Amino acid sequence: MATEIKSDVEKYAKRTFMKYSTADIGKDAEGETRLLSCNEAIARGAIEAGVRVAASYPGSPVNYVIDNLVNAAALYPSMHVEWSANEKCAFEVALGASLANLRSLCILKQVGFNWVVDPLVNCVVRGPHGLVLVVADDPGAETTSGEQDSRYLTKFVEMPLLEPATMQEVKDFTALAFDLSDELRVPVMVRILERMAYGRGPVVLGKILHRLRERKAHISNEDPWSVGGKFPRLTDMGMSLIYGHTNLCHMRFYGEANRELEDMVGKLPKLSEMIKAIERFPHNKLILRDKTKVGVIACAEAYNQTMEALKILGMSEEVSILKLATTYPLPETLLKELLAKMEVVLVVEEIRPFVEEQVRSIAADLEKHARILGKLTRDIPISGELDRNTLGRTLGRILGKGFKPKSSPERIKIAQDILGELNILEAARSCPGCPEHAGLFALKMKAKELGIDIIGVNDDGCHSLSSQPPLEIETVSVTMGAAIGSALGIAHSGVKDKKVVAFMGDSTFFHAGLPELVNAVYNKTNLLIVILDNKSTAMTGHQPHPGAFGITATGEPTKLIDIAEICRAFQVDYVGVADPYDYKQTRAVFEEALKAKGVAVVVVRRTCALVAIRGKSEG
Repeated sequence: MATEIKSDVEKYAKRTFMKYSTADIGKDAEGETRLLSCNEAIARGAIEAGVRVAASYPGSPVNYVIDNLVNAAALYPSMHVEWSANEKCAFEVALGASLANLRSLCILKQVGFNWVVDPLVNCVVRGPHGLVLVVADDPGAETTSGEQDSRYLTKFVEMPLLEPATMQEVKDFTALAFDLSDELRVPVMVRILERMAYGRGPVVLGKILHRLRERKAHISNEDPWSVGGKFPRLTDMGMSLIYGHTNLCHMRFYGEANRELEDMVGKLPKLSEMIKAIERFPHNKLILRDKTKVGVIACAEAYNQTMEALKILGMSEEVSILKLATTYPLPETLLKELLAKMEVVLVVEEIRPFVEEQVRSIAADLEKHARILGKLTRDIPISGELDRNTLGRTLGRILGKGFKPKSSPERIKIAQDILGELNILEAARSCPGCPEHAGLFALKMKAKELGIDIIGVNDDGCHSLSSQPPLEIETVSVTMGAAIGSALGIAHSGVKDKKVVAFMGDSTFFHAGLPELVNAVYNKTNLLIVILDNKSTAMTGHQPHPGAFGITATGEPTKLIDIAEICRAFQVDYVGVADPYDYKQTRAVFEEALKAKGVAVVVVRRTCALVAIRGKSEG
């Protein structure tokens, strides 16, 4: 049941999750130079472009873009900025605004990008405009569950992709992406890498296009995305046709779209316009050197590391460079010129050989071209972050010059020894006073007392640390949102001697747990679900969610949704609420839950210790 409860930690919330935002990020300050973080630069680029609606679900390393946009929204009341329940919700909010003629932004971590594929694929042929996605990839999977190169999805849906290499380009490319989207009537993606996302750099501020932010919203049956714009309205076809021939209308829509593709070998009609726009894009730069037959194609952070490596080699002026700002589609004219004039071309990029595959495809149509080296030839590592030393050794081998890193082997060994002594991976522990740790300890002790072995299915969140000593209670992990669903499969697999338990955080429950819980109840599963409700999106910076703080992203009071009440409404067989600081009561609740038949849910509820401490210190 949703109630108008004013959270007791509401007054501390904004201080908690607005740590890395600039109060005046939205002010008119054209021509001024500021030292901005990547999150601030993204926000500033969107503000300058006239963004009207922005939505996201918290995900490092781009979760503070929203916080900065919140500051701008305080200056411009027409702006709407929100934390959405999940990434699909966030994208659809941005999509809806773009279909209403407003510039909109969706910010995503790479694993969150996967959630938007269905509406993204379907919206491209319908002509949204002013719609930009900022997606952060994580080479080496340092802050996420797996390494992923999101660029392949841009090719899959046929939308332009921009990759900035400096903070200035982060701001500029974000703004330019809105222009491209308006021109081509497709979504445009800006890709950020984790190392860049945590960096800072000087940025010259541009003009804020207030007129674009304030342009009038409109919805019309004549719009390209409207079925009514292409076909007779269903109401004109008669009520008898609505139910029997709705699918026919969709078939006619896509049938017409497909006929437009016949002369383009399966490519979307917009692709030819995209290629023309990319050819005009001024930030793709080719520098040809007269006295060399070696060239490099590089983009984003890989370009910066390449230039560092060439500087150490003392050969910055002896290699031709194609710096890519658009990695899909590629600027074919510049690319072909480089391939025709060089003998060897090295493609440098992170993470997968996305650019290299396109380069090889384009080169296949050339009568003569340079030998292409890169990830596919194993001259560049196939995964992980690239650094100047790795690239320096590769470039030195190609150029016939030895590479000597700035750091001596002795200094590198000292650093490695220090890292080994720190034992960072095994040092991961819950924060002192963590209520989640206390609740899981109570569960482990009660299960041991009852002689029940647990198969713990883990989700992403602070509670993931319980897979480490001393708890070691969560043993199976896939990805965020998969705990309940995976546990269902294990429970239905015929396991008889162990109790299957799914663990999920409160923010993730609203993000992905609701349909999984319905599925568990509907399919009569014998399962215990532990929802660790610490009243915030704690792992990514304590952002609010529908069950936390009782405020929106902009700090406005809103309804606070009770997880236990939702579970009861879903007809869960047993619902218990435990305060993990009350050890005796928590053990009693878990005893009932472990003995219950069917779907049992225990909500372990206590505000995150860090938030509580901040509140107490200000009280």
